[in-house]
Amino acid sequence: MSTKWLTRLQILLTFFLIVSCFGALSMLFSTVVIAFVGTTNGTGVPLRVFDVPIAGMAAPDAVIKSASADVTVLPSGPAPLVGLLFLLLWAPGVATTLLALLTVVRALSRASAGDRALFSAVTAAHLRRLGWILIIGSLATGLLGMVAERMLASMLLSRSYPFYAPPGEVLAGVVAGVAMLAVSEIVRRGLALLEETEATI
Repeated sequence: MSTKWLTRLQILLTFFLIVSCFGALSMLFSTVVIAFVGTTNGTGVPLRVFDVPIAGMAAPDAVIKSASADVTVLPSGPAPLVGLLFLLLWAPGVATTLLALLTVVRALSRASAGDRALFSAVTAAHLRRLGWILIIGSLATGLLGMVAERMLASMLLSRSYPFYAPPGEVLAGVVAGVAMLAVSEIVRRGLALLEETEATI
C-alpha cells in the first residue's frame, strides 16, 4: 500500500474518531438526563427481551421455536441508579472503540514519513497496544454489560433473566486483539531480521 493511500486512510479514520467522540458526548448527555432530569422521549435504555409471544406470527407451513426482541425503556422521572448502570452498559465499549481508533491513527501518522518509518519498532508497539486495548476493553465491555443489563432488566422490566450473554462483538474484539498481538510480533521479528541482515552487509 502506497504512502498516499495510508495518508488517506489516516484522514478517514481521524474523521471517524472525531464523529465517535461527538457520539460519545451525546450518549453521556443522554445518561445525565436519565439520571438527573428524567425524560419521556428521546434516548432510553436498550434491553433484550426473550420468549416474545409468537402466536399467529408463523406461516401455516412454518413453526417459530422462540423469539427475542430489543426494547428501549424510558424510566419515569430522574433515576440516578439507572443512569449509572446505563453508563456501565455503553461506556466501556465506546471507550475501547475510541482508544483503538486513536491508536490506529497514531500508527498511520508515521506513513507520511515513508515505509521505513511505518515499519518500525514504534509501529510494532502501537500494534501491541492496540491488541491489549481490544482484548481488555472487550472483556470489560462483556463483563460489565452482563452485570449492568441484568440489574437494569430487574429494575425496568416486569420479567428479567438470570443470565444475559454478551453480544458477539465482544468475542470479535478479543479475536481482533489477539490478531493484533500476533501482527505486532511478526513486525518485531521482521525488524530484528532486517537489522541482522543490514549488519552483515
